Amino acid sequence: MSRTPETVGKASATVTGTVTYRQRIALPPNAKIEVKLQDVSRADAPAMTIAEQTITADRQVPIPFSLSYDPATIIPNHSYSILARITVEDKPLFVNTTSYAVITRANPSTVEVVLEMVR
Repeated sequence: MSRTPETVGKASATVTGTVTYRQRIALPPNAKIEVKLQDVSRADAPAMTIAEQTITADRQVPIPFSLSYDPATIIPNHSYSILARITVEDKPLFVNTTSYAVITRANPSTVEVVLEMVR
């Protein structure tokens, strides 16, 4: 599996998990899995990406991910969430429609993200 992690700041903590979906279809060989750790605290502003990873699928789901981030960028009273999607030729095939809260407010640092097929 080819992975390209991108982080902001010095990374020394991680959010891990898997990306999966319920449909019984195989991922095409050119599928890409994009996973982002985002600060979603401000309702009046776009989410701020803290860390992201792009994975080239060379296997089927569940696909593991690991997002490294600098814990100094985490504000305890903010809300953080995982955003994931699977694309083929930059077109969304699966996206998450459920919020997956992580890190703060007694939320875990490991999650299973279940995606929904884009219709």
